[in-house]
Amino acid sequence: MEKLKKYKLECILFNVEAICMILELLASRLLSPYFGNSNIVWTTVIGIILLSSSLGNYIGGKIADRNKKLNEILKMVLVISGILILAIPMIQSTIIEVIKELNMDIRIGAIISTILLFFSPNLFLGFLIPIVLKIKLTNFEESGNITGRTYAISTLGGIVGTFIGGFFLVPHFGSIQILIGLPIFLFILSFVLDNKLSLKGNIVQIIAIILSITYIVLSSNSNEINAKKVLEGQLNTSVSFDTQYDRVLIRNIDYNGIPVRIMNVGIGFESISYIADNMKYELFSDYLKAYDLMFKSKNNINNCLMIGGAGYAYPKYYISHYLDKTLDVVEIDGEVTNLAKEYFYLDDLFEDYDLNNNNRLNLITDDGRTFLNTNNKKYDAIMNDAFSGETPAKTLTTLEAAKLIKNSLNDDGLYLTNIIGSIEGNNSKFLKAEVNTLKQVFKNVYVISLNTLDKNAKANYMVICTDQDIPFNNIVQLDILPNEIILTDNYAPIDTLIPSENG
Repeated sequence: MEKLKKYKLECILFNVEAICMILELLASRLLSPYFGNSNIVWTTVIGIILLSSSLGNYIGGKIADRNKKLNEILKMVLVISGILILAIPMIQSTIIEVIKELNMDIRIGAIISTILLFFSPNLFLGFLIPIVLKIKLTNFEESGNITGRTYAISTLGGIVGTFIGGFFLVPHFGSIQILIGLPIFLFILSFVLDNKLSLKGNIVQIIAIILSITYIVLSSNSNEINAKKVLEGQLNTSVSFDTQYDRVLIRNIDYNGIPVRIMNVGIGFESISYIADNMKYELFSDYLKAYDLMFKSKNNINNCLMIGGAGYAYPKYYISHYLDKTLDVVEIDGEVTNLAKEYFYLDDLFEDYDLNNNNRLNLITDDGRTFLNTNNKKYDAIMNDAFSGETPAKTLTTLEAAKLIKNSLNDDGLYLTNIIGSIEGNNSKFLKAEVNTLKQVFKNVYVISLNTLDKNAKANYMVICTDQDIPFNNIVQLDILPNEIILTDNYAPIDTLIPSENG
C-alpha cells in the first residue's frame, strides 16, 4: 500500500496517457462516417491532438509554477477532463452535421470538427506531465532520473493505451460507450489523489460516475432496441456497430417506394439489399450486375474469387443464380461478415443452398492483398469490390497487385473491378492511372460504360482485364498520355487522384 501511495502520480500519469491514445483512436472513428478514413482524417486527428497536448504542457507548466496546492489542481484537471470527454458523445452528431451542411473542404471540416470535439479534453490532460514533474522534482540532483522516468512512464502508458484501444476496446465496445467509460475511469483516478475519502468531499466525482453509468446503460439499451427494429424491417430505423476497422451503420429506408436495407462502413456506402424475403438474393445495384459480363468470355467461368464482401450482395446473387458454380470471398473485416449473416441474409443463403456441405461458397477473413501474396489457387475470374465509398483499397490498385492477380488467374482468366470516375475532366485521374497500370500486366484492358454517355460525368465503369480478345459492348476509349502515372506500392497517391466530395 505504501508503494502504491509513493507511485500514485506515476500510476495516474500512465493511465491518463493511455486514455489520450484511446481518444486519438476514437477521434478517427467518430469522424470517419462523415469525412472518411483516409490520410486526410488521420493527419488532422494526429496534428490537432499533438497541438492540444503541446499547448496543455505549456499551460500546465505555468500553472505548476504559480500554485502550491498541486494535488488539488491535479484532481480538478482529472474531473474537468472527464466532463469534457463525457460531453463528446452528447454533441458530436450535432456539431459534425452542422459542419457538413456548410459544404466546406473536407480537410477544413475535419480540422474544425476535431478542434471542437477533442481539443479541450486533450488540452486539460496535457496539464498533467508538468504538474507531476513539479511535485516530483524535490531534489535537483535527481532531476534527470525523475524526468526520464516520468516521460518513460507516460510513453509506456500511451503504448498500452494504443494496443488496448485498438485491439480490445474498439472492436468489442461502441465508440460512444468507450467515450462514456473513459470519464468514469478519470473520476476514479481523481479519488487516488485524496488521502481521505469522504462523501462530502467527493460528491462531484460520485455524481459524475453515477450519471456516466446511467448513460452507458441507456445507450446500450437503445442500440439493442434499434437492432431489433432493423431486423424486423421497420423503415427509417438504424443501428451502428464498431468493428476492428471502422464504424458500421445499417439502416432501413424507403427508396422510391421500395423497402431496402443499406450498409455504410465509415463514410462509404457499401451494400444495399431488398428487405422483402422473396427478393433478398436479387441485386439492387446496377453496377453489380455488370460482373456478369465475365460470362461473355470464351472460357467457362466456374470458379471465381471476389475481394470485398460487405453485405455480400453479389455473392448471394451468384450462388442463388448459378447453381453449378463456386465462389471464394475475401473480406478483411470478420465482424462485417457476421453482420451480413445477421442483417443481409447471408445465413439464409447458407441454409437455403446447403453451403455448409457443398462448399460452393468459401468465406475468407483476410486482407485482399495479403491473401493474394500467398494464394496458390487458380481462378477463372477475380472480381474486386474492395472499396470504401468511392475510394478503392490502395494496395489492390498497384502494379505489384496486378501481377499477383494475374498469377491467381487461369490462362485467359478475367479480372473485373468497378471504378467510379469519368472519361474526361478532374474525375478521370484515377480511372486513367489505374487503366494505365493494368495495361502493364494484361494484354487487353476494357473500360465499359454502365450508365452514362457524358464523358465528364462521374459514373460507374467496369474495367475488365484479360489476355483474351472479347467483343464487349459500350467500350469507351480513354485518352491516356505517354507519361500517365503507373501506380506502384511505392507511389500510389489515391487521395490526390480521387477528388474529395467537398473540394
